[in-house]
Amino acid sequence: MKIHLGVIGQVHGGGRQPLTTSKLAEILEQEYGIFSSFVAANAEWINGQIAEAMAGAAASALVSDEGVALPLERVAADLAHRLQQAIATGQIERLDLGPGTVPTRAALMGINHRFKSGLNNISPGQKAAFLKEQKKLPRGEHARPVGDRRPSFVDTGILLGSIRGWAE
Repeated sequence: MKIHLGVIGQVHGGGRQPLTTSKLAEILEQEYGIFSSFVAANAEWINGQIAEAMAGAAASALVSDEGVALPLERVAADLAHRLQQAIATGQIERLDLGPGTVPTRAALMGINHRFKSGLNNISPGQKAAFLKEQKKLPRGEHARPVGDRRPSFVDTGILLGSIRGWAE
């Protein structure tokens, strides 16, 4: 039996070549190791859950003549939920992730595509006014607009909602 942790493939963003959640997950794993680092950090919990699930399945098989459901399905679902919570609350940023810098630059800048302006707590009018003022500055002094900080790996929420765990 195996436990898998991954994503449901969905379109994540528009454009000529839209990015899918599966491709985004591959990029985040390659750049930051979010899946493998999360599993490594939670190995003790996972092992305890597997032992408990297998013991429960063995006890059920001894008591009942009926077939026993896959004992690791609940563990896989709980693991996916824990990863979703770790990303949503920013706990994932405290893990020893891969070579990428965490918190991510986009998180620090408050880039958030759930908002029309593309920034946390910045209205389109505020962004337009900022950009208008930037045009008055000399070329080398321009700055990018910055919104309120958000947790890393949470932008549109599509990736977060597509994380799944399953057993086979």
